[in-house]
Amino acid sequence: MGCGGGGDSNESAGTSSGASATPPAGNIEIWLAGLFATATPGTPYRKWIDAQVSRFEKKFPGSSVKVTLLPANNDQFSARIQAAFTSGQVPDAMLIYSGGYTSPYTSSLRELNDYVDRDGIYGGITNWDLSCENFDCQDGQAKIYGVPIDFGTYGLYYNKALFQKAGISGPPKDWDELLTDCDKLKSSGITPVTYGDRDGYSTDNWVTLMYASYFDEGDVARVDSGDIKYTDPKLVQPLERLVQLRENGCVNEDASTRENSDANNLFISKKTAMVLIYPAVISTFEDALGKDLGVAPIPVSGDGPLAGRVAGNSFHNWVIPKDSPNPDVAWEFVKIASDATAGKQELQLLATPPANKSAGATVDDPIVRFFLDAAEDPAMPVLDSVIPVDVALFYYKQLQAAFAGKATPQQAMQNVEDALPRLNP
Repeated sequence: MGCGGGGDSNESAGTSSGASATPPAGNIEIWLAGLFATATPGTPYRKWIDAQVSRFEKKFPGSSVKVTLLPANNDQFSARIQAAFTSGQVPDAMLIYSGGYTSPYTSSLRELNDYVDRDGIYGGITNWDLSCENFDCQDGQAKIYGVPIDFGTYGLYYNKALFQKAGISGPPKDWDELLTDCDKLKSSGITPVTYGDRDGYSTDNWVTLMYASYFDEGDVARVDSGDIKYTDPKLVQPLERLVQLRENGCVNEDASTRENSDANNLFISKKTAMVLIYPAVISTFEDALGKDLGVAPIPVSGDGPLAGRVAGNSFHNWVIPKDSPNPDVAWEFVKIASDATAGKQELQLLATPPANKSAGATVDDPIVRFFLDAAEDPAMPVLDSVIPVDVALFYYKQLQAAFAGKATPQQAMQNVEDALPRLNP
């Protein structure tokens, strides 16, 4: 099962377990969440979605696709999708975050092994694990609930021109050097680090990457299982170091009240020198900074056995609800929207590392290649990608409180630990 070749094929190869080889034309509705919740008309995300819709409607004349955007805020998204599953009022397919934002709903999702096996797409796509039961696809033998379309990690983008103005020759290589560079940038009248932590997302992005220099292999699973407590020094110490960015005046003054993606405007407008963010912003950043844009690994403060490697995994995956009105037609759309052409269009429009291997092999942009290479062999998955969604939502709030100075890192993590029996009974 699931050991076929390239994910570029859209041709059916027989039937298996009820998957129709030749579905009729039909009208389907897709819901978009995660970063794709921002796919408003004219945006790169919407252009990508529209391209897949056009390809689908051309291949299946008489078909149509209705696109609905879910809330970008994770709290609101979770409430909306849970209500849909409870009522049975679901779309034909959804694009949602993989891992902990897919696993809570597997009882309401269609297992996709029959489709994946029939059409031989498993071998042509990478980073499947967070789309499978227990986050382990077992080479396609485990239950598959989603099809990943992208993957990656986070990187430290920096403005070479602002660094040069402050007398800094290159990006910081460790935590102490980052704090030193912050002082140099401030002395030159430059805000060192872009930070948008209204919802706790900037702190989560930073601290998750820092965990990789404190954790041992397998520690993410041990946190998820409760064998490692959130009050363990491996989780508290990185947060204590991260809070130094605020204490040392390294971030914008409204860091704790500014929305995460909106804060990127500070970097684009060249008011700040650095920002840690995902690869989906590459095109926007390249347009704004041109040759002055650089990217580097996050400077870390730990010296554990995984130091020097990144945390990373798939970001989004297509899923089909069990109550999908048109699952076979929905699958044909999913297959198109995860093939090599779709992956190449991801690169062109979003500059995001695609999960489709054939598309990934075409990457020539050095910044995209940085992310693709960094996430090719991650030390561990991103923590909030695998923990239960209710835990993640509470965890974000506690991270935000710690960075804002409303709670100590130890208190914030104790709050998470105390809430676990309620959040994950």
